[in-house]
Order: sequence, then C-alpha cells, then structure tokens
Amino acid sequence: MRKGSPENRTISNTPASKTNVRFEVTNFGPIKSGAIDLRPLTVFVGPSNTGKTYFAVLIYALHRILNGFPRLPVMHYSRYHHRLLFELGKPSRMDSAIQDEELQILLTKLDADGRDLRLSDFPKSVRKAITMFLEHPELLQNDIEEEIIRCFDIDSVSHLTRLSENPNKTNVSMVVSEEDQDLWRFHMNLSESGISADGQVEDIVLFPKGWRDAKRIHASILRLRSMMDSALGSTRSRPPGWPLFEEFVEGLLSMITSTRRVKPVETYYLPAARSGIMQSHRVIASSLVKRSTRAGLERFPELPTFSGVIADFMQRLILYRENRPDNRSMNALADQLEREALAGKIRTKRPSPGGYPEFVYRPRNIKQDIRLARASSMVSELAPVVLFLRGAIGRGDTFIIEEPEAHLHPAAQTQMAATLARMVRAGVRVVVTTHSDWLLKEIGNLMREGALGEQIDQPPRKEELPSSLRPSEVGIWLFRKDGAASGSTVEEIPFDRSEGIEPQDYEEVAEELYNRSADLQNRLEETTR
Repeated sequence: MRKGSPENRTISNTPASKTNVRFEVTNFGPIKSGAIDLRPLTVFVGPSNTGKTYFAVLIYALHRILNGFPRLPVMHYSRYHHRLLFELGKPSRMDSAIQDEELQILLTKLDADGRDLRLSDFPKSVRKAITMFLEHPELLQNDIEEEIIRCFDIDSVSHLTRLSENPNKTNVSMVVSEEDQDLWRFHMNLSESGISADGQVEDIVLFPKGWRDAKRIHASILRLRSMMDSALGSTRSRPPGWPLFEEFVEGLLSMITSTRRVKPVETYYLPAARSGIMQSHRVIASSLVKRSTRAGLERFPELPTFSGVIADFMQRLILYRENRPDNRSMNALADQLEREALAGKIRTKRPSPGGYPEFVYRPRNIKQDIRLARASSMVSELAPVVLFLRGAIGRGDTFIIEEPEAHLHPAAQTQMAATLARMVRAGVRVVVTTHSDWLLKEIGNLMREGALGEQIDQPPRKEELPSSLRPSEVGIWLFRKDGAASGSTVEEIPFDRSEGIEPQDYEEVAEELYNRSADLQNRLEETTR
C-alpha cells in the first residue's frame, strides 16, 4: 500500500512507532527532573544510579496500562465495558428515542464524503465512551497503582518518591502526538495516599477526507448500518438498557482500534543480569511451583518477590512457544544475529510435552548441544534476544532491553547495534539502557549511513534487513548527576555528523586515560636514558 493512501489514513490506531510520545517526570526515584521523547530507537546512557532503569520500567508499566500509546486511547473497553456503560449515565434510564436519533445522525455523517469527521462530530454519549478511561482514569486507578507497584516491586508508590521533601510533588506526565498535532495526554501524581491521575483527549480527526475509499472501514460502517436498521425496524418497546447502544459503541470502538496486526500491541522487557536467569530459570520455576502448594506456603511464609519485569521475563521463558510462521522478518533477524554474533544456534528442547522448555546452544559445525549453564556468558546474554525475536516480538511492539552489550566482545557489541537498528527497520520500537561506548559509536555510524542516504536520495539497499538509521529516528538521552542538588537530570545528546554520539563524561574518561598513559610513557622513557 502506498504511503498516504486513504486506507492508511483512517482512524485505525497506527503502530506504536508512528505516534510520538513524550514523557516528563519530577522527583521520580533518583531523577530530580527529566523529559524524553520516545523515538523508534531510544537510548539511555549515563552513570549508574541515575535513573535509567527507573525510566525504562516506567515506560514498560505505562505501555501495559495504556495499551501501547495508541492514536486514540480506548484501551480496556472490552474488559470494562459494563463499568463504562454504567458510568455513561446508566443506559436503562436513557431515552432510547433520543439515542435512535443521535445514532441516525452519526450514520448520516459517516456516509458523507468530502469532509473530515472529528471526535466532536460524534454524539455526546459516544464521545464519552471513547474518552472515558482517559478523562476519568479513576475507573482504572486501582489497576494503574497495582501495575506500578508490581513492575517496581515496591510496597507503595510513595517509595518512588525519594528526592522530594513534599511527597505530593512527584509527577509523571506523557503526551501522545502525531506529526504536529497533540492527540491525548495523561498525568499521574504519586504520593503516600496512592496515585491520582487525569488526562485529556484532543478533538482529533477520526475519519479524514476520502475515508470511504478504505474498503475495510466502509464495510464496517455498512455492518453498523445494517445492525441499526434492523434494530429500528423492530418494536420500539425494547428492554430497558437498550443493548443496541452497547453493541453500536463496541462496533465503533472496534473499528477505531482495529489495525492489520495479527496480535495486540505488546511490550517486552529484557532485564539486566539475564544470563543468570537463562541458566537457572528451570530450577527457579520448579522451586516456585513447589513453594506454591499449601505446604510450601506454610514452610516459607515470607517469600521474596521478583519485580514485575523479571517475573514477566521468566513467565515468557516458562511458557515459551516458537511457532511464528507469520513472522518472517523477525525470524530472519534472529537467524542473522545467530550467524553474525553467536556462530551457532539457540535451540529449544522439552523433556516432556508439558514440561518446562530447556534452551541449549549448538555451535556451528558441531552436532552436539551445549546447555546454557556450560556455554559462555555471551551466549546466555544473547539467547533471550534470539528467543524473543522468534517467539514473541512483532511489528508495532516495544522492546526494552537493559545493557545489551553485557558480556559481549566489542565486535559483538557493534553487531548488537546493527540488530537493534534492524529491529527498528522491521517496525519495532526499541528502548535501550547502556554503558557501552562501542555500541554508541556503531549507532552513530548507522545514523551517518542513514543521513548519507537521505542526502543523496539513495534507494534502499537490496538486503532483507537493512541497518541504517535516520537521525530523526534515534534519541540518545544522558542521565547525569546534578552537582547542585540531589538527584539526576536528563538531557538529549545531539547527533553530530563528525563527532557521532559521545557523552561528555566518556570524553573526560578518555582524556584522563590518555593523559595518564602519556605521563607513564614519559616517565618510563626517562628511566631508560
């Protein structure tokens, strides 16, 4: 489909990589203040204990709560529609004749060509259904708080407020936009009493001009009209509650949120120190099952807990299935990473049909599998990346990975940079925390390659998974300690075509090492004279 065609411009939620998301936090964990724009490739760099992981986990938690930062936040509708309809004003008390008239007017507008159809064109009751969970987030407040607590493995959200004397001053806000238009915004205030949240949906265009040319959307409208006509042709004495309204709103929201994706937008998090989890996950899983029995709970009354990101990571390993025939690009990417960095294959074995999977490594030209516990730490670190590419990640998903360079040779670190770029090219939004100068240097080279292609209008290289990156697709954010106050701040490192990406503290360390080396060399020469 060509870019900009009517079907590509309908109300369907665009993949996550198509919307722009900006986060701002104050007094959040170690972070005094900071703001980041979520790009197709977002990289967090800086010293330890400055909040990189805090920000990454926050993105993960909000992505799960808000269903992937879609163009229109109508998430959770199917899960909460009974509560929603109750809050709409108790439909059983609504005048069905008025609703009939409102929906007839809406269907007439939907049939009209030659004009944009905005959110404000919809009946008030339908607009309320679309914006309910953002403009009245108290409906989800408990779910939001539980997810934040789960992901950070804390007892209370107030534990995230470490830097402020006044706990009411911890704020998290985000704005989702598209090109030059804000779409919706969401804000949370964290305190000892819990979370308070609010949001707003702008009057955005749901159906642009020419939308009827989108056959799939038009067919959905025809189905809604058929449903409407059938209901209006029946007796007016319908049961209280008027189920047609619920069916109509569900059908409309299904149209608004539908995409060509096979599965919902998801987010995946690969925590740091994952090599140890990979080597022992079957033992940990078996132990957890034993402790989950009544006898086990009595024997271990105070069990330690995992953070939500680690628990989710382990669950995906325990329930792993590698049956993704529809995901050719991700399979190809996994094959390329194995070929270039691992020089072998990551394989899945099951001792029994219902048993826990065991992941093994088979080196190239060797006919024997090696358990990950006996393989190098580099293999254990890269294995989950390969597995998630083959069995989980799809186009439009968000993939968050801490320290992808861990235990990797510098050459493998540069290959990992190319893998991250190829994931971006395949439609995955990638968020990375790193300390690796090698990784940043190669990302800088890939950005130069992308800038060169833009400048000379170079056609895409004829390879299945190109790795060049346009500079506008990449955001490098420096977390650094604020010497004037407790806590850290966040700022973007601009891309320089000649210098690439070089955090200032990296330059200072390099200069200090060079000066020390030169001084020692001079002293050695003096002793040999």
